Amino acid sequence: MHIKIIKNFIYIFLLLALTYCETIDKKVTEKTDKENQLLSQYLGVKSDIIKQDFGEPDKINLESPYKVYLYNKKNLLITCTREFFINPKSDTVEKFKSQNCIK
Repeated sequence: MHIKIIKNFIYIFLLLALTYCETIDKKVTEKTDKENQLLSQYLGVKSDIIKQDFGEPDKINLESPYKVYLYNKKNLLITCTREFFINPKSDTVEKFKSQNCIK
């Protein structure tokens, strides 16, 4: 009798854990999509607009063939990193990368 109760408890616990993980995954996906939508507005835009909206970059890397503006923002224990890859010839954003930028 006790073993059956323990098994049922374990099954319920596993079901709840899986549901919770799916919920977290869905939220992270939604936030990531929103971040990508925000940053995609800067594709083809001059680098001055990036500086105007995000401030001076924390670091500028020269990765051939790009100039990369790197922005770091710490939220509690997680550091949000945004990188904008700028074509030095046209001074426009050609691509971006974002990591851990969910609010």
